[in-house]
Amino acid sequence: MNYYEIVYVVNPNHSKDQVSEIIGEVSKHIESKKHAVVDHNFWEKKQLAYPVNKHKYGNYILLNTEFKNSDFVNEFKIFLNLHKEVLKYIIIKLDGKPVAPAEEAPAKEVPVKAEEKKEEEN
Repeated sequence: MNYYEIVYVVNPNHSKDQVSEIIGEVSKHIESKKHAVVDHNFWEKKQLAYPVNKHKYGNYILLNTEFKNSDFVNEFKIFLNLHKEVLKYIIIKLDGKPVAPAEEAPAKEVPVKAEEKKEEEN
């Protein structure tokens, strides 16, 4: 199996509902070709490093996938190029299976040594 991390940027003028529709279209395309989506997340709207199609901002989306063969990468690139809402994308091949991010755990307090407490008091 080949694992890939794909970050793509879509039109910044879309609402979260429209972005979720685009995410659904991309996932549906991958799954219709018998490949798997490991994780598909909307990051947020961010400023681009340079204008793309006269847009200064873009909605960033992270996609972790599992392609059964590497030939599908070229087909997927064509799909992204033809999708009118996708401004830019980057595809990176991973060495191992990506892990879905866990819920953020609250930060634990680090125990303070008695010596450090004395120094803070002085």
